Amino acid sequence: MPAQRTAADVYGVTDEQVHRARIAVARNSLDSDDCRELLDMLGLIGEGGDPPPVRR
Repeated sequence: MPAQRTAADVYGVTDEQVHRARIAVARNSLDSDDCRELLDMLGLIGEGGDPPPVRR
């Protein structure tokens, strides 16, 4: 059974979670433009090597 999450954990996003979210978006996108737009809206892509907003 997973351990109970604390208030500090709510805002912590692991690299694995980001990766899985990107895969889920890519699998359900209509095309590459749709994928890029969805990833951007969800904060899963960064600008030029920066970490994605969801990790900041």
